[in-house]
Amino acid sequence: MSETRTTDLTPGGIDAAFSVPDSGDAPAAVYMIRGSWAVRHDAASTAPPQRGTTLRELWPKLPAAYLGGIDATCSTDTQRVHFFKGSTCVLYDIAQNEPVGGSSPAQIGDRLPGLRNGAPDFTQGVDAGMAASDGTVYLFRGGQFVNYDLDTDEVLEQGTLEKDWAYTSYPDSEVYGGVAAAFNHPATRNGYLVAPGGTRYVECDTDPDGHRVTSGTKVLRDRWPYRTFLTVLDGSDGRLWVFDAGSGQRIRQTQTGSESGGVVISPDGFRALTTVKGPGGGEGSLSLLDITSGSLRTVGAGVWPYRVAVLPDGSAAYVTNPTTASAHVIDLGTGASRSIDGVGPSPDGVVASPEGDHVYIATDGDPVVAVVDTATNTVVRRFGGPMAALCTALTPDGAVLAFGIRSGVNAVALARTAGAGDPPLVGVGQSPEQLAASPDAAFVFVANRGHEVKVIDVQAVREADPVRTPRDRTNAVAVSPDGEHLFVTSERADSVQKVPVSGGDPVAEFALGAALGNDAFLTVGPAWG
Repeated sequence: MSETRTTDLTPGGIDAAFSVPDSGDAPAAVYMIRGSWAVRHDAASTAPPQRGTTLRELWPKLPAAYLGGIDATCSTDTQRVHFFKGSTCVLYDIAQNEPVGGSSPAQIGDRLPGLRNGAPDFTQGVDAGMAASDGTVYLFRGGQFVNYDLDTDEVLEQGTLEKDWAYTSYPDSEVYGGVAAAFNHPATRNGYLVAPGGTRYVECDTDPDGHRVTSGTKVLRDRWPYRTFLTVLDGSDGRLWVFDAGSGQRIRQTQTGSESGGVVISPDGFRALTTVKGPGGGEGSLSLLDITSGSLRTVGAGVWPYRVAVLPDGSAAYVTNPTTASAHVIDLGTGASRSIDGVGPSPDGVVASPEGDHVYIATDGDPVVAVVDTATNTVVRRFGGPMAALCTALTPDGAVLAFGIRSGVNAVALARTAGAGDPPLVGVGQSPEQLAASPDAAFVFVANRGHEVKVIDVQAVREADPVRTPRDRTNAVAVSPDGEHLFVTSERADSVQKVPVSGGDPVAEFALGAALGNDAFLTVGPAWG
């Protein structure tokens, strides 16, 4: 196995968060900030945010230096919030959308003068802050905290999280050494301390007489869910679009590289991953787009990487390399890339099992599907009969692998992942280009260069009623998480159509601003922002 250079590819989570109470018709809200981007959650519900946008669009009167990102925030149980960057801070009225006391940032020690004598280290910078239940505030720096009275400008208490917030039921909490963000739930004693890394949190009691950690570590996105994003990739020139799949908001448009073979949203929700062919048939790469910041990073992925899949835990990506009869596994924590040999001729589609213990690779072999054990990254068995497989889709229960077959057959095979022998085939009229399985594992949808999306009933192993599309020559398809809609593109189309699975006219059209080439790839998944 070959190795390439290593580089840290691990993305950060949120940088800051704060809450604001009810204001007129606006319900209590929680804002989360990552770089120059923020989302607004309804504080009382467990639902994705309606929209994400830049700090410049949300709070245009923040100092220019703050619009690219901040270090921390601290709410006050009013509509006024402190923003911190370095040793400076700004008090901002969210309801009025303007700074309080001037737009220029002030030194923390001038804005909160009680810190100069009471806790001078905090005048140099703050990691996080939140309102306490009595109207005072907490500020955090490293593993230290202060409880500060904004009315009297004095430090009421200071200490360490490990000593003063510890609770016997949670002796080893991730937050005792420091927090990345903190926010309170308006009008309650409940609060949230976000662990370093910005993706996990613990609950806490914010009462100054009894502050303490009150839960084990939880995943932030379980309580504050992500939105559903749609990614669109032009397979010819590598143009990549990211949309909010519900509202159609365009989040990002960028250029990755030429002759890509697929795109996925990483399980952490922060990145879109695509493959890029290397110049002159040489070393290609895996591109990782940070969806909200727009930054793009690449790591070597062998000669002409094509399709891509990511393990459910986000630890690794797998790409196929058709011209070298191999695949590559890329460690998404370190960037280390290793080749996997023996997968068979012309490897194409690749998909990971729900448990992440196996990866299935479609080939031109006999049997056609290579099964890679992700613990050893070796091929441990094969199934699927003697044929040439291309695009793949795995039902969410992991029981059935669907793969497209061209070469004059123009069918989709439905192979049991635990089975053997030749799988049954279902004709799809024309060339199967991209497959998508329904969330309930009942159907597989097929883009087939026709004027409709073919629908396969998985249990009955037969074609169901197709879904008519607005344009001919469909080349990509994805399905919404609720299974109610399909996203479809066609050759040379300049938009993505959102079509009801039940049939009928499109309910939305996402304009691309430019025509796609002959090949395109779609994927839908939960993403931050």
